[in-house]
Amino acid sequence: MQLNDAKPQNLARMRLVAATLGLLGVTTVRPVAADDDTRKWTFDNGLLFYKENGGRVQAIEPVVNAAVDLGNDRTLSMGLVLDSLTGATPSGAAPAVTPQTFSSPSGRGKTYTIAPGATPLDNTFKDTRFAATLGYLFPLNNLSKLGVGLSGSKEYDFTSVGANTHYSLDLNQKNTTLNAGLSFEYDQVDPVGHVPIPLTMMVDAVKTGGTTKTKNVKDVLLGVTQIIDPQSLLQFNYSLSLSNGYETDPYKILSVVDSNAQPQYYVYEKRPDSRTKHALFAEYKRFVFGHDVADLSYRFFIDSWGVRAHTVDLSYRWNFSQRQYLEPNARFYTQTAADFFHAALFTGEDASVSNASADPRLGAFNAWTGGLKYGQVLGNGNELSVRVEYYKQFSKVAGVPDQAATALSQFNLAPNLSAFNVSLGYRFNW
Repeated sequence: MQLNDAKPQNLARMRLVAATLGLLGVTTVRPVAADDDTRKWTFDNGLLFYKENGGRVQAIEPVVNAAVDLGNDRTLSMGLVLDSLTGATPSGAAPAVTPQTFSSPSGRGKTYTIAPGATPLDNTFKDTRFAATLGYLFPLNNLSKLGVGLSGSKEYDFTSVGANTHYSLDLNQKNTTLNAGLSFEYDQVDPVGHVPIPLTMMVDAVKTGGTTKTKNVKDVLLGVTQIIDPQSLLQFNYSLSLSNGYETDPYKILSVVDSNAQPQYYVYEKRPDSRTKHALFAEYKRFVFGHDVADLSYRFFIDSWGVRAHTVDLSYRWNFSQRQYLEPNARFYTQTAADFFHAALFTGEDASVSNASADPRLGAFNAWTGGLKYGQVLGNGNELSVRVEYYKQFSKVAGVPDQAATALSQFNLAPNLSAFNVSLGYRFNW
C-alpha cells in the first residue's frame, strides 16, 4: 500500500505501531521497504558517553545496528556494541574513622587506600565489553510473524551466549496484536584472581572456590497491543525471568565491624543461587495536535530477593517542523532493598547469615532522570539526533547492624549519586 492511498486511520495505526516496535523485541531497526529487486539496508548508529560524579564510573559506547528488507515481509537484523568503562566503583566496604587499604581484585601487589570517613571506592575498576546480536523476522501467514535471534557478549572475565524467539499475531482487523517471546542465556564468569569463597575473610592469599562459575537465565514475555482509535494505543506486557547458578559479584565485599564501627576484617559477599523476577508493564501512546506524540508508561517489578520497584516514564515528541523535533522526557524510579542487603556486618554475624551483600545496586533508593532529545531529518532522508540526560539517585540507609548503629551513624552509608550522559545517533539507508 502506498502512503498516499492509505486511509487516515491506517496511517495513524502505521505510525503508532512503528513507535511501539522497539517494545516488542523483534528488532531495533526497521529497514525501508525494498524497491523491486533492490534490497534496502537501514543503519542506526550511535555513540554514548556516560559519566558519574566524584570520579566514579564513566563509559563510552559505540553502537551499530543494521537491518535489511529481504522482501515478502522478511527482515534480517544485526547489531554490534562496544563498551569501555573506567573509574571508581563501590567495593561494598563501609567508611571508617581510620584509613583503609585494600588489595585490588587481582591481588598482584596493587592496593588502594581510602581516606577516613570516605566511601571505599575501587579505583582500579576497568572493563571492556563486546556484544553482538543477530535476528531474523518472517511471516507465518497474513496475520502472524515469527522472529528468531542469537546474542553473545564477551568481557575479559565474562562470557554470555543466548538465543531468543518472538511470535506476534494480529487480530480484530489488525487493531489487536498478541505477542509472546522466549529467551535463554548462558553466562560464564572467570574472575580475576579466581572465584572467592563467599563470606570468607578477604586476605592477601586469595582463597578460591574454583576458576569459573556459570549461570542460566530463562525469560518469558507475554503482551498485547491494542489500537484504541486512530490517535492512540495501549500496550500491556508481563515478563518472567528465572535465573540459576552463580549470582554473586566476585569483586564485592562487606565490612565486619565492632560496636565502635571499627572494621575487624572484610568478607566476600554471597547472594542466593537463584532469582525469580516478575515485571508488569503498561504504556499509553497518543497523537497530539495531529503531529506530536505523548508517551506515558509504568512498570512494576518484584523478585524473590525482596526487591520491589516502580518506574514511571513520560515523554513528549514535539515535531515543530516536518524535519525537526524535540523530545523531552522524565523518569522516576524507586526500589526497596534486597532482603539480604547489609551496609555492614557485626562481628561474628558473617558466620550466621546465609546471604549478605552491600552492593548499593541492591539497596533502597529513589532516582530521577530528565532529558532532552533533538532530531533532524536531513535533505537526503537520513536522520541525525542528540540526547542529553541527567540522572540523580537519592539513596536510603538500610541494613545497619543494631550493635554498631550509633557509631556508624557518623558516616554517610548511602551517598547520593548523580550522572549525565550524551548520546549521538545517525540513521541512514543504503
